[in-house]
Amino acid sequence: MSTPTKNAFLSVNSRSLLPALFLLTYPSATLLFHGAGSALSIAAAVISLALLASPRAWTGLPSIQWDQVDIALCVATACPVVAVLVGGAWHGGVVASTLDSPSRFVAAAPLVLVLRRCLPRTLEWADLSFALAALASLGILLIAPRDWGFGRLSSQFLNPIHFGDIALLLGVLSILSLNWWRKDRLLVRVIKVAGLFAGLCASLITGSRGGWVAIPVVAVMILYVRSRGKSRKWKVLLPLTIVAILAGVYAFSPTARDRVGDVSSDVVKYTHGDKDTPLGIRLQLYEAAARIVESHPLLGLGGNGFRNSMQSFADAGMLTPAAAQLGRGEVHNQMFAYMTDYGIVGGLALLAIYVVPGVIFWRRLSAPVDPGRRAALMGLTFVVAFWIFGLTVETFDLKMTVSFYASVIAILAALATYADTKANREANRQAGSGAYSEAARAARDSRP
Repeated sequence: MSTPTKNAFLSVNSRSLLPALFLLTYPSATLLFHGAGSALSIAAAVISLALLASPRAWTGLPSIQWDQVDIALCVATACPVVAVLVGGAWHGGVVASTLDSPSRFVAAAPLVLVLRRCLPRTLEWADLSFALAALASLGILLIAPRDWGFGRLSSQFLNPIHFGDIALLLGVLSILSLNWWRKDRLLVRVIKVAGLFAGLCASLITGSRGGWVAIPVVAVMILYVRSRGKSRKWKVLLPLTIVAILAGVYAFSPTARDRVGDVSSDVVKYTHGDKDTPLGIRLQLYEAAARIVESHPLLGLGGNGFRNSMQSFADAGMLTPAAAQLGRGEVHNQMFAYMTDYGIVGGLALLAIYVVPGVIFWRRLSAPVDPGRRAALMGLTFVVAFWIFGLTVETFDLKMTVSFYASVIAILAALATYADTKANREANRQAGSGAYSEAARAARDSRP
C-alpha cells in the first residue's frame, strides 16, 4: 500500500501567494516600517472585500456559509465604531478623529472571512512570522534605535511602551509556535527559541515594565493549558524552566532590577505627597477617570471628553499640572479611556474586542487537529496579554497598535478555526494528502 505524497514545505499556488506573503511578513513589517501595519491591514481588508465579492471561479475561494465564528467576530469588530457613533449622537456630534482607531477593528472582519477559507498549505506561512518579528524587534534596537529620553530606547516611530510590549508578546508567540505544523527542523527550532530571547531582551532594553506584569499571568495560563494530559515530570520541569528564565533575567539585568525598584520608590513618594512620579501620575489620572465614570456612567463625556476635562480637574486641585498635561495625551488605561468618553456602552464595546476572540480561542483549545489547538493557545495568549497591557497604557490610541491587534486576531482566529468551516472541510478532503490530512492523522494517532 503506497503512502500519500507529502506537500512541499510552504508550497503555495499563484492564487495563494498574496495571503501567504501577508501571513509571513505582516508582524515584521509592522515594526520595521513606519505606517506599514496600518497600510497593510487596510490593503488586506480592501483585497479581502474584493475577493469576497468576486465570482468563485476567479478567486478559488469556497463560498461563504456563515457560522457562529464569522458572525461573532464581525459583530465584535464593529462594536467600538458603534459605541463611538452612539456616544457622538447622544452628545450632539461625532468627533471625526475618534472614528479612526475603532474603524481599524472593522478592517479585520473581511480578512478573517477570507483566511478561514484558505487551505492549510497557505496558512502554514504564518509558522515563522512571529519568530522573525521578534528577532526584528531586537535588531531594530541594536542597529537603528531612537533614544526617547531617560535612556529608553525604541524604534524611530513607536514609543518604548508599545514597542516593548509588542516585542515581549512576539517572543512568547515565537516559542509557542515551536513544532506548530510539524516537528520542526533544528534550524527552525533555533530560530523560534532565539525569537523568545530576542523579544525578552528587546522588552528589557525599552524598560517597558507595564508589560512585564503579563509574564506571570500568561505563564500560568500556558502551563495550565499545556499540562493537561502531560507526564508528571513535564509538569514539574516546565514551570521550573520558566522560573529559572525569569530569575535569570532579574539577576543579570540591571535594567530589570532598576525598573522594578522604581515601582516601590514611586509608591513611597506618593504616600508622602510626591505625586508626579510615573506611577503617581497614573494613579491621579485613574482617580479622575473614576470620577467621570461615576458622574456620567451611561455614555461618558463624548469624544475626547477626558482630554478636554483635564484643565478643570487641574483648576480644582484634583490633578497636578504635570498629571493634567499628560492626561491630555492619554488616560494610561484602555478601559478608562473608553468609559470616560463613551460610558458603559464604550466599556462593553471594548470588552467585546477582548472577550469574543478570547472565548473563541478558549473553545478551540480542544480542536480536532494540533495546528488549530496551538493557534488557539497563541490567540488566547495574545488577547490576555493585550488586555493586561491595557491596564497601564492605552493600547488602542495609536492606529498602528489597533491595526496590529485586529490583524493578528484575524490571523490566529483563522488558523484556530479553519477546520470548522463546511466548505473548508470539503476542500481539505479534496486536497487529499495536504497539511490538514497529515495533522488530522497525527491527531488521531496521538489519541489513546
